[in-house]
Amino acid sequence: FTVTAPVKDENGRVIEEARTDVRFVAGERLSVGGGDNDDDEDEDRAGLVLARPRTGRWHQIRQHLAGPDVGHPILGDSAHGYSRTNRRWKEERGMMSERCCLHLARVELPGTEYTDDLDVKCPLPRDMLEMLERHMPKVLERAREVFEEEGVELSR
Repeated sequence: FTVTAPVKDENGRVIEEARTDVRFVAGERLSVGGGDNDDDEDEDRAGLVLARPRTGRWHQIRQHLAGPDVGHPILGDSAHGYSRTNRRWKEERGMMSERCCLHLARVELPGTEYTDDLDVKCPLPRDMLEMLERHMPKVLERAREVFEEEGVELSR
């Protein structure tokens, strides 16, 4: 699906034109261990998406995923996410303290008359892969086929 919604720039000004293509990969409800808010559905759901910004705006992916059209902020995003959810992942699941679970996995740029096409891949960081293996193994397993199809590499 595509999110076409305004975003704010680094000075808080609204930029009308911003478009992000989003592909849902996999997700699941997770048990919330030890928390006092087990009824809160927003805190025990997690998933993987592939996002392709079609316009290059400040925090565009982060704002679009957290915004009203999608409503699923990136885990660890202190600016646009849920602080209580982030805190629980840090305390109960060992997420790194300054981790925003957003990763640039691949950049493809067309060549020019002077250069060849450029295709740069960056494997998923080890800490993010370990979080998936430990806390979301079913999601990771379902994601492998999509990752392979999309050229997303896993570390190891």
